[in-house]
Amino acid sequence: MQVPCPDGFLIADDDPLRGAHLRVNDYLLAEEQRPTSTPFDLTPWRRLQKRELPGQTLSVLNRLRWLDEHDRELDDAHRSRSRLRTLLRVLYGVKAEFTEPELIEVIEKTTILLGRISPYGPIDRVSEYLKTNDLTPGLCRAMRDFQAGLREEMADSQASMQSLRQNLHMLLWMDEWDLLDPARCWSECIRRDFREMVGDRRIKWRALLKHLRGNAPGRMPNGWAKDARPLLQSVGIEDFRDRVADWFAPFRSGKPLPLTVAGSHVLKCMIWYCAVAHDDVLKSCALWLLDVRWRQKRNTEKSMVALAEFGIGRDELRARKLIKEESRDPIPPYLDKLRETRYLFPQNPQDQIIRDTEHDQFVVQGQLHFYRILRSSGRIERATDNAVLELDWYALPDPFRLIIPRECKYYSTQQLQTLGFLLMNDSVFAQCFHPRHSPDTRSKDG
Repeated sequence: MQVPCPDGFLIADDDPLRGAHLRVNDYLLAEEQRPTSTPFDLTPWRRLQKRELPGQTLSVLNRLRWLDEHDRELDDAHRSRSRLRTLLRVLYGVKAEFTEPELIEVIEKTTILLGRISPYGPIDRVSEYLKTNDLTPGLCRAMRDFQAGLREEMADSQASMQSLRQNLHMLLWMDEWDLLDPARCWSECIRRDFREMVGDRRIKWRALLKHLRGNAPGRMPNGWAKDARPLLQSVGIEDFRDRVADWFAPFRSGKPLPLTVAGSHVLKCMIWYCAVAHDDVLKSCALWLLDVRWRQKRNTEKSMVALAEFGIGRDELRARKLIKEESRDPIPPYLDKLRETRYLFPQNPQDQIIRDTEHDQFVVQGQLHFYRILRSSGRIERATDNAVLELDWYALPDPFRLIIPRECKYYSTQQLQTLGFLLMNDSVFAQCFHPRHSPDTRSKDG
């Protein structure tokens, strides 16, 4: 017997996630009744057993995909999705134990839903998994597909997307089944030598390389150094010294070297390992970096920053003309903040939405076109060719559906501002508007 759910989903008798789906049902029903002034209760989800979290996560992802597939058949799919996305963020914040097949399934199902749900969560689960396990071909393949599906507009902020991409770059640098390409990056020599290692030595070096971080801060954290010391001791200072001398030797060749994003993070953490070792030979090897030539000069600064662990700060690097002088006219902080909040509703953006009281309309400057919104009727026109545009409500991201109803004869001020925001960002939201018919003959002066 199938169990009907508040969001329209049907739970089959033989569904292996039946228990998890029933918990989701209880959650959706409770959310419908919860006053907005009452805080979300995390307790039931924190009490779940660690081995229950993977199935609970998959049940939410399955529901989200089902709601997408049946979007036009349901009245409130967007509300259910909004609540499920909130639950998904909560689940990713609870400690869990995932197996390799479960991780692959979570990543694959998240990849399908990219653009509808936040991309954060699955890759953090992989990082946790690697603390006691190793990568597999299946995990690497799933992460590469996930990486290929990422888009900047999916980010909560520029910084969060950058951190996610950096983490992915480093995880995939550890992909032992990826073909080597010496022309791709200086760091390919490390991957090559590691793959030639065997037995216990290979296990110890894998542990050391797994400690490399893509989203680490500019300076070496104390916690990172503390965990690095036993890994370095396990490998052995002699072996580490010999490998670093070989890997860093090209820095003195005078030849321009390639450097990828992952390679820059590898280099930074290898310099940190040299600092942790407190070894004069390794310090000398690290300082060879002062002679390096990169094919792309912009890589010089980010590769040099790690030398701060040996007392080589930015002032000395500028004195050596290895990095540029700091700009005297830096980007104002508020502009940088605007970049990170590009999808928040604008507060009275006078420069892009202008009220034309004479014709009772708003004139909107988009990234691709100018538009007119008639206040009395909500009619939307593209000023370029006078085409009348219709809002495709089903193409709207869910947060906007909560503001603009599917059937609306009169738009409130907030709804008109939201329409204006979508049109301002027409390079992103153009798919939400379609011409109703061929351009009409309305004069341009309204």
